[in-house]
Amino acid sequence: MKSLRPELSSTDPTADPPPAVRLGRGLDLSALAELFVLTLRQHARGRRLLILAALFTLPAGLAVVARLANPSLTPAHLELPLVFTLLPHALVPLAALLYASGMIQDEVEEQTLTYLLIRPLPRWALYGTKLLATWLLTALLTGFFTAMTYVAISWGNAERGGTVLAARVAWTVLILALGLVSYCGLFGCLSLLTRRSFVAGIAYIGLFEGLFANIDFVVRRVTIMYYLRVLDVRWLEMNPARWSLDLAKAPEARSCVLLLLGVGAVTTVLAALIFRTREFRLKTPEGS
Repeated sequence: MKSLRPELSSTDPTADPPPAVRLGRGLDLSALAELFVLTLRQHARGRRLLILAALFTLPAGLAVVARLANPSLTPAHLELPLVFTLLPHALVPLAALLYASGMIQDEVEEQTLTYLLIRPLPRWALYGTKLLATWLLTALLTGFFTAMTYVAISWGNAERGGTVLAARVAWTVLILALGLVSYCGLFGCLSLLTRRSFVAGIAYIGLFEGLFANIDFVVRRVTIMYYLRVLDVRWLEMNPARWSLDLAKAPEARSCVLLLLGVGAVTTVLAALIFRTREFRLKTPEGS
């Protein structure tokens, strides 16, 4: 915390120095780190994690059942419906929606936001720290269960073992993590615009990421899913015809990455500005 002490006008060495004058609400990195860890703990001990863990286990479970029922299935047969459809279309945006939309609303409903706002930290830093912790947890959750799904799909397949499998998992997790940057930023902002953010988020996922993303028209370029699919094709060599993608017209991988990060940045800045000026009905520490 920055401070300014005016020079003493008295030459008396026994005189007490004047009190420090604080220059605004600076950034206390230790307080931000404490808030970051606290947010991770809040997310990790909630029912959301148990529900999402059960849902994220579904692709791996389906892979095991499918391979037992039909041993001739190859990883390529299972990868598209489980890794590149079920995960990015449903589970990943749902995880972002549940956590990002609740990170501030939960504090308001539980009357604990007071204890955050009385900290000597600017509001935008509070919001940004909680969002960063939310993204990290959803990315770790996605990464763990994506790896589990790939193991269930590729177990015993000589062509998908060792470093080949590890590289494919790493690239897939990276793509999904980039998508989470956009999703978390978007749903976090949405939670400050409407109290029915979960309903609005479900509608967005179904309409934009479910319907519009599968229409071979210019409208799909406003969906996050479109850019994730382009990255799947360019980095993982997926067949573009499966999603009616024309690589000659599709953006380059670098442009997709910048756009996904840009969506996350713009929505985060907008949400931080809203959070900075929003008046919340708070309960004081004394309960008044």
